[in-house]
Amino acid sequence: PPGCPFCPSEGRILPPIPGAEAVTDAVVRTRARRGDGPVEIAFYGGDLWALPRSERTTLLDAAEAEVRRGRAIGIRLALTPESVLRAPLSEFRARGVSTVEVGVWTMSRAILEGMGARRPPRAGTEALGRLTRGRLRAIAALMPGLPGSSHRTAIASVEAVLRARPSGVRLLPALALTGTVLGDAFVAGTWRPMERSEAVTTCKEMLRRVREAGVSVLRVGLQPDQDLWEAPSVLGGPYVRDLRMVVESELLRAEATRALTSAWSFGTRAVTFVVCPREESWLRGPENATIRQLKERFRLDEVRILPVPEQPAGRVRVLQGLVEASAVPRLPRARKAS
Repeated sequence: PPGCPFCPSEGRILPPIPGAEAVTDAVVRTRARRGDGPVEIAFYGGDLWALPRSERTTLLDAAEAEVRRGRAIGIRLALTPESVLRAPLSEFRARGVSTVEVGVWTMSRAILEGMGARRPPRAGTEALGRLTRGRLRAIAALMPGLPGSSHRTAIASVEAVLRARPSGVRLLPALALTGTVLGDAFVAGTWRPMERSEAVTTCKEMLRRVREAGVSVLRVGLQPDQDLWEAPSVLGGPYVRDLRMVVESELLRAEATRALTSAWSFGTRAVTFVVCPREESWLRGPENATIRQLKERFRLDEVRILPVPEQPAGRVRVLQGLVEASAVPRLPRARKAS
C-alpha cells in the first residue's frame, strides 16, 4: 500500500500470496509446538483487505474454518486506515475476527506525504474509533524515526492516538530494510535512521504516556523475521533484539532511583525492591546492569527484588533491609466513589 514503510519498493518482485493450505499448515505446526491448544491466526506483513477479492476471501474462509473447528480462538488482521474505513466490520466479527492492527505510523501530514501516503493523518484515529465502535480490539502501530520525523512529532503522534482510546499500541522505530522504500532511501543517503540512544529516549517517553493512559503495549521494536512475511535484512537503524527490555529497564531504573532516594537514610546498606512480577527482569536490566548501578550509586551492599502480584505495573516500592515476601506491607485499597 502507498506509504507502507516496510513493503517492497516500486519495481520489486512481490512475494507470492499464500493460499488456504498455508493457513491450515500454520495452525497445525503451531498447535503441535504448543501442545494442541487453540491458537490465534494473524495476517501480518501487509494489508489483507488490499488483496484481490478472490485471494483475501480464500484466506479468510480458511481462517474462519479453523475458528469454527475450535482449533483457533480468533483472527487478527493488519490493515491500513483506508481499509478499516471501508471494510465490512460486521462481516469480520461474524467470521471470527477479534483484533485489527492499524498502521497509523505517524499523525504528521508532512511525514505521511513524504512517504507517498494518500490519506490525511486523521484517517488513522478515525479507523481506530470505527473499530472500537464495531466491538473489535483496535491496535495502533506507530513508527518513530520516519523521514522528516523528530522526537516531538513522535510524542505528538502517540498523544493523538491515545485520544482515540485504542486497545493497545505497538512502538516500532523505523528500520532500513532491504528492498523497501526506507531501505532505498538509506542506501541513497537521503534518510538517516535514529541511533539506538535516540530510539530508546523517544520510545521511553512514548511508552510512559501509553502506560499513563492505561493502554497496553504489545511490542517495542520491529522484528523483521517474526513480523514480516519475508524477512529482509536490516541495513540500518536501531535494530535491537530486545528493545523493550532496554526501554523498560530505563523507565524502571528512574522509578527505582526516585523511590530509593525517598526511602534512603544514612547508614542504609540493604534494601528490598517490590515490583510487579512480569517486570522483575526489566528492573534488573540486561545482565543485572540496573541493580549494579543502583548499588554503586547508593553504596548498597545487598539488594533483594520481590515480585508481588498486587504491585502496580511501572511502580517500584523500596523497603529498608532484606524483607521476606510475607512481611511486605499490603497496599491500601482504593476508595470507592461515593
